[in-house]
Amino acid sequence: MLLTPQGASRSLAAVFTPIRSRGLVDEVCGRIEQAVETGLLTSGQRLPNETELAAALGVSAVTAREALSQLRTSGIIRTARGRSGGSFIADGVLPSRERALDQLRELTRLQISDLGLHYQAIAAACASVAARRSDAADVATLRSFIPAAEEDPLHWRLALSEFLLEVAAIARSARLARELIRLQADLGTLTLLPCADSGYRRTTIGLLEEVAAAVEAHQPAAAEAAVKALVAATTDWLLTEQSKRY
Repeated sequence: MLLTPQGASRSLAAVFTPIRSRGLVDEVCGRIEQAVETGLLTSGQRLPNETELAAALGVSAVTAREALSQLRTSGIIRTARGRSGGSFIADGVLPSRERALDQLRELTRLQISDLGLHYQAIAAACASVAARRSDAADVATLRSFIPAAEEDPLHWRLALSEFLLEVAAIARSARLARELIRLQADLGTLTLLPCADSGYRRTTIGLLEEVAAAVEAHQPAAAEAAVKALVAATTDWLLTEQSKRY
C-alpha cells in the first residue's frame, strides 16, 4: 500500500508531516529510520515517490531524492523498477532480540529511567488532552490497537507503539506524536524484550483497557495515570531485566 498522509493511519501520518528546516537530508532520513525502528514502517512497505515525499515533508524534490538515495545506500530501503516499482522498506531491518539485548547492556540504569520519565511525561500529556477531545470513533480506533494476549512480540511492540501514537492523534497534536516517535526511536528495540514476557502482556492489556476507558469517559486525570502506569511497566521490566543480566 502506498504510504501517504491521506492513506496511512493517523499515527503513521505524523511521520509524513512538514519538516520546519528545509533542505535537511538527514532530517528526512531520520524520520524514515525512526519509523522503521519503532515498527511503524515494516519490511516490504512502499514509501511515497520523490514528488509525494517532498510535498508531504515540505522539502525540495532534490532533498527527497538525496534522502532516498542515502536510505538506499544504508540498506534501509530498496528500489524496484517497473509499473509496480518504487521505494520499499528493505527486508531484514526489523528490530531483533539480539540488538535489543545489546542496547540493554549499553544503557545505564539512569539512562533507562530518564528515557522512561520523559516518555511518561509526553504520553501522559497526550492522554490528558485526548480524554478531553475524544469521540466514539476515536475510542473505537484506539481499542483496535489493543492486541490479543497470544500475539507475537513484534506485533505487540507495534501495537503498543501505535496505541500511544493514536492517543496523540486523538489529542490532535502532530508535534506530540512526533515527539513520541522520537522517544520510541530512542528506546529502540528495547521494548521488544518485555513484549516476549506473558506476564508483562497480561498486565499491559489491563492498562491499555484502562487508558481507553478513561479516554472514552473523558477523564483526563485517570487517562494520564493509566498511561504513566503503562510506561512505568515497561521501564520497570527493563530495569529488572538489566539487573538480572548485567
